[in-house]
Amino acid sequence: MKLVFANAKKCQQFAAMFANLKAFTSNTSIYFRTDSVYIQCLDDSHCSLFECQLSRAWFKTYEFDPETDTATIGVNIVMMNKILCMWNDSQEMTIETQPEADKLHISFENANNAAASGQFNKYFEISLVNIESQLMDVVISETTVDMTIESKVFHSLISQLTIFDDVLTLTFGEEEVECVSSGLECSMTAKIDVGWLAAYAVPENTVLKQTYSLKYVQMMATFNKLAPEMELGFSAEMPMLMKYALGDNNDTESFVRIHLAPKIVDEDTE
Repeated sequence: MKLVFANAKKCQQFAAMFANLKAFTSNTSIYFRTDSVYIQCLDDSHCSLFECQLSRAWFKTYEFDPETDTATIGVNIVMMNKILCMWNDSQEMTIETQPEADKLHISFENANNAAASGQFNKYFEISLVNIESQLMDVVISETTVDMTIESKVFHSLISQLTIFDDVLTLTFGEEEVECVSSGLECSMTAKIDVGWLAAYAVPENTVLKQTYSLKYVQMMATFNKLAPEMELGFSAEMPMLMKYALGDNNDTESFVRIHLAPKIVDEDTE
């Protein structure tokens, strides 16, 4: 198996993904297919599910032979993040492994003689780990409310809401989205005019109210550097869906999706 990333932007996105994924769990499985790379893991509390798919269009070189190459490997997320932090935007990133090998090889090689500025070719080996987990079959259902918002703006808003409580209550109406974080001594309410959003869809005469742990919503929002906008989907008693589109041009198959179960709230205590 050998993957060479197409450009610096994709290297940056890959590095940003692992930088934030370490908050989910310690290890993750990477699945290699003939047409894509797929990553899936649950957070340690099993409240949220992370998945990423990178199509072969994401790479300048994509070599995978299902007959001989290992289809699934496990890596330590913290160690991967340490390695990826060594990458410089003047370097080409290559990831490869040999059949039945117990190490993953990662190389950062300079283009345009960048070593003159102190960026030397770097080569890493990371030991693979055994992960006892089965690949979950993720079914994407139609959602009741869909919205698209600037990633950095949403991340900033969630960071502010976490100051006042650890629970987020969202109420979706036809004209606005109300975000409430209410603690014992103080509360914060933010009202988002739907006309300000990049996209918004809710059925006529429908008001949907959902509650989530702010800790996990904030963890999901820290991936905001992956894409300028994020897509959010909500349905009653169904996991919240956050999606970052990672593809360029006609590549609609590359994405990061994060699913978060709603928080069970006792109506008598509201």
